[in-house]
Amino acid sequence: MRTRLLGSLIAVAGLVAACGGGGDGSGRVESAETTTTLAPSTPPYQVAMSEETFADSSRPTPAVEGTGVPAADERTLVTHLYWPEDAEGPQPLIAFAHGAAGHPRKFTELFTAWATAGYVVAAPAFPLSNDEVPGEPGLTDVDQQPDDMRFVVDEVLRLNEEEGSVLEGRVDSERIGAAGLSLGGITIYNWIFSDQDDRVDAAALFDTVRSGIDGATIDLSPDLPKLFIHADEDFALPYADTVEAYAEAAPPKWFVTLHEAAHASPFEDDPDPADTAVTAVSIAFWDLYLREDTAAADRIEDAVAADPAITSLEFEPEPPG
Repeated sequence: MRTRLLGSLIAVAGLVAACGGGGDGSGRVESAETTTTLAPSTPPYQVAMSEETFADSSRPTPAVEGTGVPAADERTLVTHLYWPEDAEGPQPLIAFAHGAAGHPRKFTELFTAWATAGYVVAAPAFPLSNDEVPGEPGLTDVDQQPDDMRFVVDEVLRLNEEEGSVLEGRVDSERIGAAGLSLGGITIYNWIFSDQDDRVDAAALFDTVRSGIDGATIDLSPDLPKLFIHADEDFALPYADTVEAYAEAAPPKWFVTLHEAAHASPFEDDPDPADTAVTAVSIAFWDLYLREDTAAADRIEDAVAADPAITSLEFEPEPPG
């Protein structure tokens, strides 16, 4: 891991107590929990969820000192799935990457809101950086996490085609978004803007930094739609990095500043003044770019304008030409 990335990760590691936080088709589903309906759920859709354990036998899990996780010949990714249970036909997919000492269970409210709005959500627990490892989360395993995300999308699309699976026929494989918080945002930067998985149609980057793994270049010039959300007093990862990333990124791009001292709380289940804005903005962003709902652009602006003491907005909604 390079100096800049390590510095950022060390900052996250020092604050995890305060802030909570490509496969080759060779994977398999080892286990699955019974689908349940979450209640209450707001219109238009009831939300269902399940937990699937995907195993990528093409890549090993290293033994990282301090994590307490033994080396393994494969990558095991316990993945939380949410979907709109009563939606007709396939719906867009959002793949989400949690942060250091994070876990998908910390995002129940956000994922439920996305699924209520009509999105399938897939969120893996990374093998070494989640908060349920026996020891300390292994942040250097971030170099494997972009391929973890690619593999999870492979598996979700496979389930979409598998007769009798919980996701059979539910996923629109042509409409995929990617989002990540903190270390998960670094994962998204490298998966989408370095590896450039062309299946992804829009990306959201939450309280993170633009860091290339193993010297990789993060190329923000493609006109893939981008949503940046960052607290201007983020105590874990510097707001200034996102200011620079937004300035260099090609449109369409949206940058929501949260005016508070926070890191994970606006996105995880912890109560936060920006919760309503984050949920409304992110749903409108997905609607705009995964559903081509042009009216959603106004909803992004309205959500930010609703409380200017908490949020402000910069945007360039269209690519040049």
